[in-house]
Amino acid sequence: MRIAPLKIFVAGLLAFAWSAPAFAVNIIDLHINTSSGVQNNPYAVGTTVTVTGVVSSGDGSFSGVNNQVQVQDTTAGVTVFRSSGIGLGFHYNLGDSVTVTGQIAQFNGLTEISNASIVTTFSSGNFGLLTPLVLTCKQVRDSTFNLTNFTEPNESRLIRINNVTVTGGTWPSVCAGANTNLTIQDASGASITLFIDKDGTACGSSNPSGPFDVIGILNQFKSAAPFTTGYEIDVRGAGDILPLTPGPNFVGVPAAANVDSVSADIQWGTDVVSSSIVEFGATTAYGTTQGDSTQVTAHSIHFGGLLPNHLYHFRVTSVNNLGGRQSGDFSFSTPSDQPGQMNFYFNKSIDAALANPDTANGNTDLQAKMIAFINRATTSIDMAMYSFNAPPVTAALNAKAAAGVKVRFIIEATNTQTQANQLVGIPWITSTFGGNHASGGIMHNKFIVVDGRDVDASNDWLWTGSVNATTTQFFTDSNNGLEIQDFGLAQCYETEFNEMWGSSTDTPNAATAKMGNRKSDNTPHSFHVSGIPIEVYFSPSDGNEAKYVNFIGQADYGIDFTILSFTSNPIEEAMRSRWNGVPDFYLRGVFDAGSLGDQGSAWPDYNGTGTSPFSPRPDVWVDNESGMNHDKVMILDEGRTASDPTLITGSFNWSNAANTTNDENSIIFHDQRIANLYEQYFIMRYRSPGGSADRTVDVPASVSGFAFAPPFPNPAAGGRRVTFALRAPSVMSQGSRASLRLYSVAGRLVKTLVDGPATTGEMRVAWDGTDTDGRTVQPGVYLARAAVAGQHQDRKVVVIP
Repeated sequence: MRIAPLKIFVAGLLAFAWSAPAFAVNIIDLHINTSSGVQNNPYAVGTTVTVTGVVSSGDGSFSGVNNQVQVQDTTAGVTVFRSSGIGLGFHYNLGDSVTVTGQIAQFNGLTEISNASIVTTFSSGNFGLLTPLVLTCKQVRDSTFNLTNFTEPNESRLIRINNVTVTGGTWPSVCAGANTNLTIQDASGASITLFIDKDGTACGSSNPSGPFDVIGILNQFKSAAPFTTGYEIDVRGAGDILPLTPGPNFVGVPAAANVDSVSADIQWGTDVVSSSIVEFGATTAYGTTQGDSTQVTAHSIHFGGLLPNHLYHFRVTSVNNLGGRQSGDFSFSTPSDQPGQMNFYFNKSIDAALANPDTANGNTDLQAKMIAFINRATTSIDMAMYSFNAPPVTAALNAKAAAGVKVRFIIEATNTQTQANQLVGIPWITSTFGGNHASGGIMHNKFIVVDGRDVDASNDWLWTGSVNATTTQFFTDSNNGLEIQDFGLAQCYETEFNEMWGSSTDTPNAATAKMGNRKSDNTPHSFHVSGIPIEVYFSPSDGNEAKYVNFIGQADYGIDFTILSFTSNPIEEAMRSRWNGVPDFYLRGVFDAGSLGDQGSAWPDYNGTGTSPFSPRPDVWVDNESGMNHDKVMILDEGRTASDPTLITGSFNWSNAANTTNDENSIIFHDQRIANLYEQYFIMRYRSPGGSADRTVDVPASVSGFAFAPPFPNPAAGGRRVTFALRAPSVMSQGSRASLRLYSVAGRLVKTLVDGPATTGEMRVAWDGTDTDGRTVQPGVYLARAAVAGQHQDRKVVVIP
């Protein structure tokens, strides 16, 4: 007689329960907590327990190094963790029936059985017990922690959420060395995080491009108490993503390429051949459609006749014989045909001797600069600020509002904002407006857009950086601020402001306001201002952390950084990879003294005292100046023009919260001059606690024979001395000579810097930019030729005005 499937499933449950060892506890009992979400008696942290259940995520789902799996019985699920799992002899396969003994632990709110000492496998293939529990996003977000009895009955269970769409973040088309956090939403209207582990088999799975069902483990990740929120779904593999409609899937994200003032290419990829359609226009109503019926996987549609200094929207569609996919809205900005002004300010000292060619604005009154920026406004001011307690800034805003300028303000709800109630006739909201940030996170931005709401594209200005509008931030804590006149950049930040505000009018809209993980990736990211490439990203929708990891991976020579909070494991590991993998790579940093004790701080590892210490120890220091080291600055390959010198700043601290829940912004400049301004500032923060590296050029230690290092700085200007370093081989014939001469591109000798007997070891010499007669040379390209013991090497030197 055939037994009904339901009866088979129930019989399996009974057989499983009956076979459990008498000493095994029900997993549900491990999820009893205090009101703040900390494990409570009788199963508090450190208690040894034994459970029996079926493995719902096997080896390799979430880590390629550690044992990190989930086991569930008929009552609940639990995470089992043991570090350095390879070689331990413990193997967990999906569907195995196992008994595990270990100690209760907690990791960012997640209950774990850690340090498993006994693992017994009874049988395999018990998939009948792995039917996922169907939940909504709202149930995951708001109901996982029971506020009545403080239990978490669904934590670490296998669950399924139906008919979701991605509303924030970028789907990972490849495994790029960083975890991915996407925001998903279903019919319940709630948003949660969909986590894709860089080490798991889901990394690189096809973007479903539209609605899909998702299966995974209900996980918790919250860095600080109370541990009652921060619930997400972690997918185990590509099979956990179930597209609801047939047709091509997008690979990566549609983007504008080859953008100039009058044209652009819209490009995207699909996993199978399909057609190419683009809707395009100045608003989300689009208005223009172009397409190509040719069936391809690499799609590109060209648009001409664009206007400079304009923001354009687009969405793409691809269709094959099975169905079609349509993307969400994307945008880009055409470069201005007018040069944009840029000003960078630092409230502490700089080293003008490093200027190349411009001297940085150090010891600047940032409050006065912000007020002057506000006073530029003729029609509108939109301001998003984490902290606001500076009365002079309030007075400036009130004066502008009284003069008829439209002012709007978004502030963080958890701070004591002493000046918010002093605003007169100015509408403002906090980060919890419209139910935002109900599950954690903060509005941590610091930006102002001036005249972004009028029709004049020539008067738009952006202010951003690390500084909040507070007296302490202006005058005591280390901070930077920057201002840029550019329509595209201003409109990018204006779009972000309107998304958080819920409208583009004076009146905020609670029904449509989106902050934190409710936001979508809806702003342009690439800009050119006065020929300088600039990128902008907003978290959590844009995956800022992965962008940082990518930039670090492209650094050729070294990284300097000064940072308030550094707890990001992916950023730490990306730096470790360059430190260990690139010969003579420099890694210099300054940590804030008050943040060293943050949970997961990278400082112990950099200092050589952590569980994963750097070896050798990088050149890192703890800030010893007054106030906080509040900057969020990374400088890559400064002085190496061929290696894309890059400056990264903004409000983004290097933490999981900044990447996954907070409202943050990152602005990236691909420009040697700007990188050098921040280098002048960095070097003083670095020297204050004891940093002493010579900020010039060294011959790579990995080179044993004749070597001629690239000159530094290059290009050089403004009387800046150029340093050359060369090394003679250890073995030379008697009477060997060494020389270093500079020539024009026409081959004319400009100056002889070295000419004499060669000596073993490194030689260093500086050039002051003059010729043999002591006259300053004209801007241009020069050739430096070093010759030692019959060998020679050439280096180009660029002199700029």
